[in-house]
Amino acid sequence: MYVPEGSVIADVTYGRGVFWRNVDVSKFTLLKSDLQDGIDCRTLPYENASADAVVIDLPYMHSGKTVHVALNKQYHNESNTSHESVIRLYVGGILEAARVLKKKGAIIVKIQDEIESGKQRFGHAELIELLQILGFEVIDLFVLVQSTIPMIQNKLQQHARKNHSFTLVARFRG
Repeated sequence: MYVPEGSVIADVTYGRGVFWRNVDVSKFTLLKSDLQDGIDCRTLPYENASADAVVIDLPYMHSGKTVHVALNKQYHNESNTSHESVIRLYVGGILEAARVLKKKGAIIVKIQDEIESGKQRFGHAELIELLQILGFEVIDLFVLVQSTIPMIQNKLQQHARKNHSFTLVARFRG
Protein backbone atom coordinates (compact mmCIF):
# COMPACT_ATOMS: atom_id res chain seq x y z
CA MET A 1 0.00 0.00 0.00
CA TYR A 2 2.80 2.43 0.86
CA VAL A 3 5.53 0.93 -1.31
CA PRO A 4 5.05 1.19 -5.09
CA GLU A 5 5.82 -1.66 -7.47
CA GLY A 6 9.44 -1.78 -8.56
CA SER A 7 10.71 -0.54 -5.19
CA VAL A 8 13.79 -1.91 -3.45
CA ILE A 9 12.69 -3.29 -0.07
CA ALA A 10 15.16 -4.39 2.60
CA ASP A 11 13.54 -6.79 5.06
CA VAL A 12 16.27 -6.71 7.67
CA THR A 13 14.60 -9.25 9.96
CA TYR A 14 13.42 -11.64 7.24
CA GLY A 15 13.55 -14.86 9.27
CA ARG A 16 11.31 -17.42 7.56
CA GLY A 17 9.61 -14.79 5.42
CA VAL A 18 6.25 -14.93 7.21
CA PHE A 19 5.68 -11.21 6.57
CA TRP A 20 5.66 -11.92 2.81
CA ARG A 21 3.33 -14.93 2.73
CA ASN A 22 0.49 -13.08 1.00
CA VAL A 23 2.54 -10.61 -1.05
CA ASP A 24 3.57 -11.00 -4.68
CA VAL A 25 7.27 -10.31 -4.16
CA SER A 26 7.95 -10.44 -7.91
CA LYS A 27 6.71 -6.83 -8.01
CA PHE A 28 9.66 -5.67 -5.87
CA THR A 29 13.36 -6.14 -5.44
CA LEU A 30 13.39 -7.80 -2.03
CA LEU A 31 16.67 -7.75 -0.10
CA LYS A 32 16.38 -10.49 2.53
CA SER A 33 18.65 -10.39 5.55
CA ASP A 34 18.51 -11.68 9.08
CA LEU A 35 20.69 -12.75 11.97
CA GLN A 36 20.40 -16.29 10.63
CA ASP A 37 22.48 -15.01 7.69
CA GLY A 38 24.90 -13.23 10.02
CA ILE A 39 23.47 -9.77 9.28
CA ASP A 40 22.44 -7.61 12.22
CA CYS A 41 19.79 -4.99 11.42
CA ARG A 42 21.93 -2.43 13.25
CA THR A 43 24.86 -2.85 10.82
CA LEU A 44 23.47 -3.47 7.34
CA PRO A 45 25.64 -4.20 4.28
CA TYR A 46 23.61 -1.82 2.07
CA GLU A 47 24.75 1.51 0.63
CA ASN A 48 23.51 4.82 1.99
CA ALA A 49 20.14 5.88 0.52
CA SER A 50 19.81 2.62 -1.46
CA ALA A 51 16.40 1.31 -0.33
CA ASP A 52 12.88 2.57 -0.94
CA ALA A 53 11.57 0.72 2.12
CA VAL A 54 12.86 -1.13 5.19
CA VAL A 55 10.91 -3.74 7.17
CA ILE A 56 11.78 -4.37 10.84
CA ASP A 57 10.09 -7.14 12.86
CA LEU A 58 12.36 -7.64 15.87
CA PRO A 59 11.76 -9.93 18.85
CA TYR A 60 9.80 -7.57 21.06
CA MET A 61 9.80 -9.73 24.17
CA HIS A 62 12.33 -9.99 26.94
CA SER A 63 12.64 -12.52 29.69
CA GLY A 64 14.86 -15.21 31.11
CA LYS A 65 13.11 -17.92 29.10
CA THR A 66 15.45 -20.04 26.99
CA VAL A 67 14.09 -18.88 23.62
CA HIS A 68 14.54 -15.23 24.52
CA VAL A 69 18.01 -15.80 25.95
CA ALA A 70 19.02 -17.32 22.59
CA LEU A 71 17.58 -14.37 20.66
CA ASN A 72 19.30 -11.92 22.97
CA LYS A 73 22.62 -13.69 22.39
CA GLN A 74 22.13 -13.56 18.61
CA TYR A 75 21.49 -9.82 18.78
CA HIS A 76 24.52 -9.34 21.07
CA ASN A 77 21.97 -7.96 23.51
CA GLU A 78 22.56 -10.28 26.48
CA SER A 79 21.50 -7.44 28.77
CA ASN A 80 18.01 -7.59 27.20
CA THR A 81 16.35 -7.89 30.58
CA SER A 82 13.96 -4.95 30.39
CA HIS A 83 11.52 -3.19 28.16
CA GLU A 84 14.08 -0.39 27.74
CA SER A 85 16.63 -2.83 26.32
CA VAL A 86 14.07 -3.98 23.73
CA ILE A 87 13.42 -0.36 22.75
CA ARG A 88 17.18 0.24 22.43
CA LEU A 89 17.35 -2.68 19.98
CA TYR A 90 14.59 -1.06 17.90
CA VAL A 91 16.35 2.32 18.00
CA GLY A 92 19.53 0.74 16.62
CA GLY A 93 17.57 -0.84 13.77
CA ILE A 94 15.67 2.37 13.01
CA LEU A 95 18.86 4.46 12.95
CA GLU A 96 20.42 2.04 10.48
CA ALA A 97 17.21 2.06 8.41
CA ALA A 98 17.48 5.87 8.24
CA ARG A 99 20.96 5.46 6.76
CA VAL A 100 19.92 3.05 3.99
CA LEU A 101 16.56 4.64 3.16
CA LYS A 102 16.11 7.09 0.33
CA LYS A 103 14.46 10.39 1.19
CA LYS A 104 10.71 9.80 1.63
CA GLY A 105 11.39 6.05 1.87
CA ALA A 106 9.07 3.97 4.04
CA ILE A 107 9.88 2.11 7.21
CA ILE A 108 7.51 -0.63 8.35
CA VAL A 109 8.01 -1.64 11.98
CA LYS A 110 6.14 -4.32 13.94
CA ILE A 111 5.92 -4.19 17.74
CA GLN A 112 3.74 -5.47 20.56
CA ASP A 113 2.90 -3.77 23.85
CA GLU A 114 3.76 -5.73 26.95
CA ILE A 115 3.32 -5.87 30.68
CA GLU A 116 6.54 -5.65 32.67
CA SER A 117 6.59 -6.08 36.44
CA GLY A 118 2.87 -5.38 36.64
CA LYS A 119 3.07 -2.17 34.55
CA GLN A 120 1.75 -1.50 31.07
CA ARG A 121 4.52 -0.80 28.57
CA PHE A 122 3.09 0.79 25.44
CA GLY A 123 5.92 0.01 23.02
CA HIS A 124 3.95 1.15 19.99
CA ALA A 125 3.47 4.62 21.50
CA GLU A 126 7.16 4.82 22.40
CA LEU A 127 8.16 3.85 18.85
CA ILE A 128 5.84 6.45 17.34
CA GLU A 129 7.57 9.13 19.41
CA LEU A 130 11.04 7.76 18.64
CA LEU A 131 10.34 7.56 14.90
CA GLN A 132 9.35 11.22 14.93
CA ILE A 133 12.48 12.21 16.88
CA LEU A 134 14.65 10.21 14.45
CA GLY A 135 13.36 12.01 11.35
CA PHE A 136 10.30 10.02 10.32
CA GLU A 137 6.68 11.01 9.82
CA VAL A 138 4.34 8.26 11.05
CA ILE A 139 1.63 7.86 8.41
CA ASP A 140 -0.28 4.73 9.44
CA LEU A 141 -0.78 2.10 12.10
CA PHE A 142 -2.18 -1.40 11.62
CA VAL A 143 -3.51 -3.49 14.50
CA LEU A 144 -2.87 -7.21 13.96
CA VAL A 145 -5.08 -9.43 16.14
CA GLN A 146 -3.94 -12.96 17.01
CA SER A 147 -6.43 -15.77 16.57
CA THR A 148 -5.62 -17.26 19.98
CA ILE A 149 -7.22 -16.08 23.21
CA PRO A 150 -4.71 -14.61 25.66
CA MET A 151 -4.14 -16.54 28.87
CA ILE A 152 -5.87 -15.06 31.92
CA GLN A 153 -4.53 -15.40 35.45
CA ASN A 154 -7.57 -14.53 37.55
CA LYS A 155 -5.87 -14.14 40.92
CA LEU A 156 -2.75 -12.30 39.81
CA GLN A 157 -3.76 -10.44 36.69
CA GLN A 158 -3.83 -6.64 36.95
CA HIS A 159 -4.01 -5.66 33.27
CA ALA A 160 -5.62 -6.90 30.08
CA ARG A 161 -3.57 -9.54 28.26
CA LYS A 162 -2.35 -8.52 24.84
CA ASN A 163 -3.50 -10.53 21.83
CA HIS A 164 -2.54 -7.99 19.22
CA SER A 165 0.52 -6.30 17.80
CA PHE A 166 1.02 -3.12 15.81
CA THR A 167 2.62 -2.41 12.48
CA LEU A 168 3.72 1.20 12.13
CA VAL A 169 4.37 2.81 8.74
CA ALA A 170 6.49 5.95 8.56
CA ARG A 171 8.18 8.05 5.87
CA PHE A 172 11.79 9.16 6.18
CA ARG A 173 12.10 12.93 5.95
CA GLY A 174 15.82 12.58 5.18
